[in-house]
Amino acid sequence: MRIDTRATVAAGLLLVTLTACGDEGHEGGATAPAAMTTAPTAVTAAPTAMTPPAAPAYTVANKIERGETGSVDLVLPNATAESAEAAIEHYARTIDGPSNYGINVIRDKADDGLEDYVCHGEWVKDAPAARVYTGGRVTSDTWPALGMYCSDRG
Repeated sequence: MRIDTRATVAAGLLLVTLTACGDEGHEGGATAPAAMTTAPTAVTAAPTAMTPPAAPAYTVANKIERGETGSVDLVLPNATAESAEAAIEHYARTIDGPSNYGINVIRDKADDGLEDYVCHGEWVKDAPAARVYTGGRVTSDTWPALGMYCSDRG
């Protein structure tokens, strides 16, 4: 016999709601019957959307786009690996066009990223671009994808 999961879940939720409403006047506070102290096994919590970390304030410098590739330096004074990754993730969501993009986080624009380099992000549009531009370093089940490389981990 096949049981419709949606109907089972709806019936369970209705029972829990009615039980909770009926116990409101009970002395000592509302309690569920002993049989309902745990959630029914057929009910699973819906996945919750993860909120990306807030992007730190960065300055865009040295932005270059040529054909299917692009690169940019994000200047972020006092950057940590975590804040650099948040900045890279934020900037990556703005990319529209090229198939491959290099995103560097540096602390000081005057260093041109050579001495004050914190992290590098490698954004690719799809699997073929990942093979061509990253040699397979960036892999993912969903696209676009972002590889992160931070030299400043403590």
